[in-house]
Amino acid sequence: MLKNGTVVTGDGKTVLEKASVVIEGEKIIDVLEHLDPSAEKYAAEVYDCTGQAILPGMINHHQHGVTFGPMFASGAVSPGRERIVELLDRNLLQGHTTVMNVDGFVTMDEVKETQKAHPIRIKTATTHTPVNLEAGLRCDGAGLEEKHRTMTVEKMLEEGAVCIGEVGGGHTLGGGGQDYLYIPRAVKEVTGRDINYLQARAMKLSVLGRYMEESYYDRDRVAQALKENDLDSFLTPEQTREIVLKTTMAPVKVALEAYLESARLAKQLNVPLVAHNAPTSMKVVHEVARMGVQRFIAAHSNYLFTIEESLENTKKLRQYPGVIIDAAVHDPFGAKRLVAVPDNLFAFFREGLADIISTDFAAGTFDSMLEAMQHGVERGLLSLPQAVALGTKNVADAIPGIAPNLGLLQKGYTADVLVTAYPEVSQVKYILIGGRLVAKDGKRVA
Repeated sequence: MLKNGTVVTGDGKTVLEKASVVIEGEKIIDVLEHLDPSAEKYAAEVYDCTGQAILPGMINHHQHGVTFGPMFASGAVSPGRERIVELLDRNLLQGHTTVMNVDGFVTMDEVKETQKAHPIRIKTATTHTPVNLEAGLRCDGAGLEEKHRTMTVEKMLEEGAVCIGEVGGGHTLGGGGQDYLYIPRAVKEVTGRDINYLQARAMKLSVLGRYMEESYYDRDRVAQALKENDLDSFLTPEQTREIVLKTTMAPVKVALEAYLESARLAKQLNVPLVAHNAPTSMKVVHEVARMGVQRFIAAHSNYLFTIEESLENTKKLRQYPGVIIDAAVHDPFGAKRLVAVPDNLFAFFREGLADIISTDFAAGTFDSMLEAMQHGVERGLLSLPQAVALGTKNVADAIPGIAPNLGLLQKGYTADVLVTAYPEVSQVKYILIGGRLVAKDGKRVA
C-alpha cells in the first residue's frame, strides 16, 4: 500500500491529493482518495508517501545500448554486457520502468538474454530490411553477424518486436553519432591525434553544412573552421573533406532510401514506424508522412533544428493523419554535451507540440524524462498531469505492445509505480515493477 501521496494517474488531467494506491501481487487493485485507516492492517507493506508523488513508471520508447546486440542504425559492435547493464541501470534509476531498444538489428534471442539480466521491462524495434542493412554496412556493420543480416522484420514481429525502427540515425545520416564516434575514430586513424565531439562536429559542418550537402564545400570555410577549433596543426582542408565524406556521406543516400522501404512495410504490416527526424532527413520524413502509415513516430523532432525550424517543421508534420511527434530530452540538464540547452524541448512544451517524449541516447549521458517534465512544469510550460502523460499513457497508446496494461495508475493495471519527491519528481525514491520493489533511493535492490 502506497498511502497519502499526490497521485498523478497518467491520463493527462487527474491529480489526487493525499490519495493511496493499493497493490496486490502484480496488479493495482484500487486507487483511493479516502483510505479507511483500518485497511492498513491488511497490508503486508505500507509506504507513507506524505509529501511525495506517486506516478506510473515512465515508458522510454527511444533508447540505444540496452540489449546484448549490435548498436545503432550503423550496426556497430556492442559495447559489452557490463556497459549495457550500466545503461539499463541508468534508465531504471531515472524512473523508466519500460525501455524500448531502437538498435534495429538486434535479434529477439539477444533481447530475451538481456531481459534475464535486468528487472527493467525491455521491448524492441526492428530494422531488418535490405536497404537498412545496406546503409548500416556502408557506415560500419562491424557488429553484424550472419543472424543479424538474415533476420527479417516479419520474423522479428512474430517473435515479439513491437514496431519498425529506428530507421535512419545520427550515425548513418550525419548526426551526433558521427560527431562522437566515427569522425574522431577516422581522425585518429589518419593523424594519430584524438579530437573531441565538438571538433568533429565543426569538421562535419564546415564540409557539408547542416543539411549534409556535398556542394556546400568551400576550402576557405573549412580552413577557417580548422583554425578556430585548433585542428589546423594536423589537418588540412583536403584531408578534412576526405574524412568527412568517407565517414558521413557514404551511407546517407541509402539511409534515406530506407525510409520509404520501411514505410511501405509498416503500412503493409500495420505496425508503428519510428524514424530519425533531423535536417538531413526532413524531406523524406514528410514523404513518409504523406504515405499514410497509421502510427508514424517522428523521433526527436526537436533535435538539430533551430527553434524556429523545429516548430515550423513539426506544425507541418502534425497536419498528416497518423503522425506522432516525439520530443527527446538528450542531456541539457547534466552533461550538456550533445545538446547544451533545452530551449527546443521547452518550445515544444510551450506550444503543445509533443505527443510523446523519450530520452534518446546522447552518447550515454541522457537526462531523465522526469527531469525534463519537472523543469517544464516549474516554468509553467505545461501541467504535471500533461507532462506525465507524455511519458506514460501517450506512449502506450502510440505503440501498442510496448507497455500492455501499463501507463496508468488505475484499478486493474499492472503495478509499475514510482514514488518521487514532490514537486521535484526527478528525485525518485521507490521504483516498483509488477508490484515488486526493484530500486530504492537511487540503488537497485533487485
